[in-house]
Amino acid sequence: MPLKPPDCYTFAALQPPEHARIRSDRTRRAAFALPLVQAATGLAGAGVLAALAGGPAAAGFLAGAAVVAAGFAIFGWRTAGQSPVAPAGRMFARLLVGVVLKWLVIGAGVALAMASAALPEGFVLAGALAAFLAYMLSLPWLLR
Repeated sequence: MPLKPPDCYTFAALQPPEHARIRSDRTRRAAFALPLVQAATGLAGAGVLAALAGGPAAAGFLAGAAVVAAGFAIFGWRTAGQSPVAPAGRMFARLLVGVVLKWLVIGAGVALAMASAALPEGFVLAGALAAFLAYMLSLPWLLR
């Protein structure tokens, strides 16, 4: 019988764990699908508003929804996009940094859309609200 090297495992239970950087769990899928749902909600609302209220209203609605979708995409990248194997302190820091970045992007984006782009404020806020409602309604469905 030939001798096996010391790092050779013969049983599956003795295999060293492989920690992949890419997770395939439903939390990761939901974190990256949620901004797409929010952007689709913004596009649908902007399409309706383009026919009813005109271009500036539709652009404001789309800008509000796109800013919220970008904020949630950054949050998903910082939390679910990283390796799931990390110390608790690092995971908590990822969560805090993700939340802070999300709200900075949303706050700055909505402020810029209303101030410098001169889009109608009510429609920008309505687009942001529609994206938040899409989050509330679609997250349980996405986590199935």
